[in-house]
Amino acid sequence: MSTTDTRVEAGGWTPRLVLSTVTMVMILEGTALGYSLVTTALPAVTTHFKTDQGGWLLTGFILSGAILCPLVGKLADIHGKRRMMIACLLVSTVGSLVSTVAPTFGVLIAGRLLQGAVLPTMFLSYSLMRDVYPRRILPLASAVTMTGTGVFSIGTPFLIGWLLDTWGFRGLFAFDVLWMAILTPLLLATTQETPLRVPARVDFLGAGMLGFGLGIVLLGISFGSTWGWGSVNTLGAFVVGLALMAGFVVRSLNFPDPLVDLRIFTRRPIVLAAVTAATAYGSTAIASSLSAMIGLTPGEAKLGYGLGMSASEFASVTAPQAVVTVIMGVVVGKLLNRVGGATMMRTGLLLLGVGGLLLGFYHGDYLPVLVAALFLGAGTGLAYGSIPGLVIAGAPADKQGSIAGMVQVSYSGFASTTPVVLFVIMGQFATRTPDGTVLYPDSSINAGAVFMGILIVVGLLLASTVLRGRKQDSMIDPLPDSLAEPSAATVAAGPEGRR
Repeated sequence: MSTTDTRVEAGGWTPRLVLSTVTMVMILEGTALGYSLVTTALPAVTTHFKTDQGGWLLTGFILSGAILCPLVGKLADIHGKRRMMIACLLVSTVGSLVSTVAPTFGVLIAGRLLQGAVLPTMFLSYSLMRDVYPRRILPLASAVTMTGTGVFSIGTPFLIGWLLDTWGFRGLFAFDVLWMAILTPLLLATTQETPLRVPARVDFLGAGMLGFGLGIVLLGISFGSTWGWGSVNTLGAFVVGLALMAGFVVRSLNFPDPLVDLRIFTRRPIVLAAVTAATAYGSTAIASSLSAMIGLTPGEAKLGYGLGMSASEFASVTAPQAVVTVIMGVVVGKLLNRVGGATMMRTGLLLLGVGGLLLGFYHGDYLPVLVAALFLGAGTGLAYGSIPGLVIAGAPADKQGSIAGMVQVSYSGFASTTPVVLFVIMGQFATRTPDGTVLYPDSSINAGAVFMGILIVVGLLLASTVLRGRKQDSMIDPLPDSLAEPSAATVAAGPEGRR
């Protein structure tokens, strides 16, 4: 995204700007709702549709958002940021509506793919504010927007619990329809369009090759145990998907303005940022799935786990976790210049690993699950908060925005794969009842935690050995512009992803 400054020099708060800021806060919260609504509803959805492919509920949302963000960023430069925000909100609203009425699991996944269109509004909102808000009020408006989403993250679990207990999982998607239907006209009425236009080339073909390639590979992974790992269908999915991804690599190296400039990944500091961020986002996607299954599964199912909580009661686990995440995000801001982003990231990954193993092996009652959630919250806050520092330390000052966007596309794409792989692993231990309901025994939860632990160990080893560099462990110099807009590919793998 262009950083040309088009802000009004003079001017202060007006009722319209206040309402515009509130609208921006609500839009950012909507990006998190699209993810967190489903993590809590995961057991209810998979039970209703009698499917073992629950990972696609998260994967579809994240994957489509990751691919759309850089595309939407370029289109916003050409056609206007507010216009593209409106388009994203409308597409996501359609996705929520499709999800609400979905008669089959396949239709629900199609709705989730459309819902992912909300994710580009995250960076567009900041970018639009930067262009059209008066300079004098922009710092406060930005701070209020960030603080507002942090506060909402604490209250969201209680809202989700009430909706799920009262209306079922379809009520969650219906609420999202209402949320977007209110915000879209509000944005149009309260926030002016940026006058900035920048010509750009949009690599639609490259985006299609990446999105379809990764999606087809994930289909092969998802259904490999059903089709047979050596079957024509499975091997064909891997061959076609990998061929498309290889074509994307070739195109990216030759296209004048690629979706992702792969050359930046020849820099070891950037690879460090991408690998550790992918580890953190992928791990939290796993943990959120396991946590919901443990908390909401009834003990009477005799699976070896299950606290039998209602969705509202489950907020007593997720709300404290959100509080700790917000607190540790503030800690990162205070300590980043002293200890460096890499140290904060390694600490965060270590805490995530401890939390994941506690959750996977000590979940007999509420207290150990809560302790695990607190570790997970602390690790999430530290790891997510460290990512900008790693990029700042490893990228030239004049390239930080574009490099951050490319790093975030890479780790968001990876994070979209872990829920699918998780359910494939757990499916190896699952059984089906005569009516088709999938039952995951305690051994599947253990296996999921081990998967998360292995992912974190690999990330930590890489971060501590071959990818370790002195610069990431040193002080990070403050940016000259503290209001630099978030990159055009900020995608949350979880509700904490935009704190």
